[in-house]
Amino acid sequence: MPKDTTIREENSELQFWSYVRLRRSMLDHQLKPSARLQTPAMAAFFSILPVLSLLPLLSGAASPDTLPLRSSLSVDKRQTDVLRSPDDTFTCGFYSIYDNAFTFSIWYTNSANKTVVWTANRGRPVHARGAAVTLRKDGALVLTDYDDTVVWQTEGDPAGVQYAQLLDTGNLVMKNSSGMVVWQSFDSPTDTLLPTQHITAATKLVSTAGLHVPGHYIFHFTDSSILSLVYDDVDVHEIYWPDPDNGEYQNNRNRYNSTRLAGLDEMGNFFSSDFANRKAIVASDEGHGIKRRLTLDPDGNLRLYSLNNSDGRWSVSWIAVSQPCNIHGLCGPNGICHYLPTPACSCPPGYVMSNPGNWSQGCRAVVDIACMVEQAQTVKFLHLPGTDFWGSDQEHVEHVSLEACKNICRSDCTCKGFQYQQGSGTCYPKAFLYNGKAYTAPTKSTRMMYIKLPVGVNTSGISIPQTNVLISRKQHADCGQMSVSRMDPFLDIHKAGQGEAKWLYFYGFAGAIFVLEAFFIASAWYFVWRWEPGASEIQAVEDGYKVMTSNFRRYSYKELVKATRKFKDELGRGGSGIVYKGILDDNRAAAVKMLENIRQCEEEFQAELRIIGRINHMNLVRIWGFCSESSHRMLVTEYIENGSLANILFKDNILLEWRERFNIALGVAKGLAYLHHECLEWVIHCDVKPENILLDQNLEPKIADFGLAKLLNRGGSNQNVSRVRGTIGYIAPEWISSLQITAKVDVYSYGVVLIELVLGKRVLDLAVGAEEEVHKVLRKLVGMLADILENEESSSTIAEVVDSRLNSQLNYMQVRTLIGLAISCLDEDRSKRPTMESIVQTLLLADESCSMR
Repeated sequence: MPKDTTIREENSELQFWSYVRLRRSMLDHQLKPSARLQTPAMAAFFSILPVLSLLPLLSGAASPDTLPLRSSLSVDKRQTDVLRSPDDTFTCGFYSIYDNAFTFSIWYTNSANKTVVWTANRGRPVHARGAAVTLRKDGALVLTDYDDTVVWQTEGDPAGVQYAQLLDTGNLVMKNSSGMVVWQSFDSPTDTLLPTQHITAATKLVSTAGLHVPGHYIFHFTDSSILSLVYDDVDVHEIYWPDPDNGEYQNNRNRYNSTRLAGLDEMGNFFSSDFANRKAIVASDEGHGIKRRLTLDPDGNLRLYSLNNSDGRWSVSWIAVSQPCNIHGLCGPNGICHYLPTPACSCPPGYVMSNPGNWSQGCRAVVDIACMVEQAQTVKFLHLPGTDFWGSDQEHVEHVSLEACKNICRSDCTCKGFQYQQGSGTCYPKAFLYNGKAYTAPTKSTRMMYIKLPVGVNTSGISIPQTNVLISRKQHADCGQMSVSRMDPFLDIHKAGQGEAKWLYFYGFAGAIFVLEAFFIASAWYFVWRWEPGASEIQAVEDGYKVMTSNFRRYSYKELVKATRKFKDELGRGGSGIVYKGILDDNRAAAVKMLENIRQCEEEFQAELRIIGRINHMNLVRIWGFCSESSHRMLVTEYIENGSLANILFKDNILLEWRERFNIALGVAKGLAYLHHECLEWVIHCDVKPENILLDQNLEPKIADFGLAKLLNRGGSNQNVSRVRGTIGYIAPEWISSLQITAKVDVYSYGVVLIELVLGKRVLDLAVGAEEEVHKVLRKLVGMLADILENEESSSTIAEVVDSRLNSQLNYMQVRTLIGLAISCLDEDRSKRPTMESIVQTLLLADESCSMR
């Protein structure tokens, strides 16, 4: 008998007896003992009823709302392999978020665009082929990808589970033979709460960002048992609802209640244990028979929605924050939210958008204020009428004049501005300008906001946007992609105005330290000259010779603290850590990268870095050493003068000529070709982008951060490289599709860099401006460039595509070469992408041909 036939028969038998036990259990609960089996006819009827009910199962068709033990839902049959609630309100199955990328989700069946209310694997999609959700024989519900990698599974003890079922409430449950719920999706919500679902001390709603990953907004009970909306980023954790300027009782909340229970009922009423009257949220269309959901949206606002059954569209029946500018992080760092009359974001004078089209990254200063001795004479203060930046106060000083408040901020280079309260004379210097907002109506408030700017910044003729009307309760922000925000860290708080006495103490203390150091140095030299080197000293000398021959050494944490002046001069930051500038003992300038999320044991970490330390190429940043001490993991590399390609290519202060851009493309290709084909260990970079391409004083490119990629033995297995790496806009399609990763992911990213060198713009900015997904914009851009190359007389068209700042000072043959390579590098089929070796050869030929002309 075939194996699959045997499995089907075993499954049918298991389903049969599970269903019999289930039906009998249900009947036992429904009938009183005295009413059971009162006559032989009734006994016969009830004994055969489970078998009659099971006939659909025996014929091969399972109940549409039930997943029996040892059964699966397959992504390959996602149109039919779904669970539907008995009333067809909800559907559970594989939901497409990108091309060939799916999540296991629950959605409203008849709503427009299949509104998702729960997702198991948010942030970790599975591939379009081979993925499945299986209720295994041990009772665990498991989601696996194409290669059988477990992406998600239910928590808790699954013992006794017989089937999974999607209920009319939208709750996916797992039940045992007695019909008791062993696990339910209601206990692990994502960004949506459904009627009859509860929020407890152990659960919360987390917003979903535009890339289908968890966002920065949270709805949960705080430590003081207050149900709150919180903005949560790496460096910021702030409550913005209920109003943080009011106390609990002013917000009609009860502090320190022990229940911590909240929920939404079918009438549209939301209750919570901390509400003063328990039911403080009521839908505008309160009543039965309406399908509802309470969702924490990507913009950080909590909204109650009602479904229109006729057209499947949602309408807002309640909103938490009626004035969206009160939502923290909405306009990013330094940004100001105001109403014109709809919500809009702007930058204050002296600032420009960090990433045009994406307000989540806020604004950056046109000219940074450096910390200098004479800084007090180089800055000025600009009054922003009707504006406030909530939070980030360094301190508050009472009973001072406006001029004294200016002096406090002027004397501290970390101060970005201050708020001054007239009348009380209270001064609030701010270490960071965040949560900026204009007042929602004309006000007689005496609060005044001043920002600190360099004297050279011209602010004359710059209008400051003013809010002119109050926003209605049903309006909400439309400020672009605001779901992903990133803040710089808070700077250290320094108190000002301590007088000159502190300098006397400082110099006295420094003098005493100098005397003690001189004494200890003299003592050390005395013992060195008197003692003969022992075995340990000889070993230390030998280790020193090894360091000299390999030019790769281990640094202590104290050495790097000293070299970086306690990590004072930050060069940049990324997903793997923060980079600081340092001066080593031999007076070499170095870049010290403090690594984050390094999970290897110390031996493995050192072994991998010693291999990386042997990699040496003129187009790769030289790694000089590392620190692996306690929890500290740091890399010490050469310092590159001109910083990253991104800081030059996408800004107007330095213009890269065409020849320099072509040389950068060639140098990066040589560096990647060395990593892929020539070094002892086959290295995939996994995050090729302008931020990781540094330019030295001669604008020669050097690839950074290649040592953070996974080292793979040449020809070895690389299936363990499964977690998505890289940056949005540069990630190859196989990352999202969970395919096996090869060096072609770097080729794809390199193709994006080539396009950016030609256009002088970020591809991600083009996508944000077009409000489309990055890969779709890339596909359109590649198609347009291919059409240009096919046109034999395309010089004028090419000149229109290339960065306008070059004023057509181009080598058209080289431009066509770079565009052609970019098109081939960005091929969806990775087997058709060229190797980095062949790319180098193509670029060299183009360079030689141009030199001969």
